[in-house]
Amino acid sequence: MYWSLLLSILLFFGILIVVNIPAPFLGLNFESDAKPRLWFQPPGFVIPIVWFVLFTLLGIARYNLLQAQQNGYQGWLLGLAVLCATYAYYTLGLAKWMGISALWYGLIGNLIVIAFAALVVYKLYPVSKVASFLTLPVILWTAFASLIVVGEMKLEKLI
Repeated sequence: MYWSLLLSILLFFGILIVVNIPAPFLGLNFESDAKPRLWFQPPGFVIPIVWFVLFTLLGIARYNLLQAQQNGYQGWLLGLAVLCATYAYYTLGLAKWMGISALWYGLIGNLIVIAFAALVVYKLYPVSKVASFLTLPVILWTAFASLIVVGEMKLEKLI
């Protein structure tokens, strides 16, 4: 029982880590300069911690689906995890390739993540309320991140 839970969590950590290993080698690095920060923007070290917590919750949600013998629904969680883990690629990568601010891609990507996570919650709710509730923090964090992106866009006079 505990092995199954641990393996579910490690699967999601693996997605997060393996998807992001090539990013720095492709020149996709997040800025760490001394830009003005928004008053509600957390320090940079908080963001990976939050994502590890969120991916832990997704792993627990997968475990819950397995315990409820709803294996066919775990693909929704895996898809959401891959979408979230590819953030650097669809923000920094597209910005580098297209020459448009990464903030625009970040905002669009965040809205897509929120919509997809809401769909996952909707799909999971009838089969596992616990798994659907464990997915909700992805929506909350991504909505908060979107507010930060909008604030940064205002600082840079993009909107």
